[in-house]
Amino acid sequence: MNEHTNINVWDVTFCKHDDDGNTLLNEDGTVQLFHAPKMDYSNISEYVEEEDLIYIEEEDEDDLLIDEEEDGE
Repeated sequence: MNEHTNINVWDVTFCKHDDDGNTLLNEDGTVQLFHAPKMDYSNISEYVEEEDLIYIEEEDEDDLLIDEEEDGE
């Protein structure tokens, strides 16, 4: 039996985009990421079910690059 059944929020990261959907990028093409440390996100986990979760094996920095074709440019 899995005793780890409670879901909590570990980290929340934000990005910015303009009205046309263009994401704010760093000079190297990666997405500029932001935190809002004074916000309380604890209620987010109320909407997440066990079947919604996907295990993160390792974070790939390339996932933070914007593909120009995907961005509509």
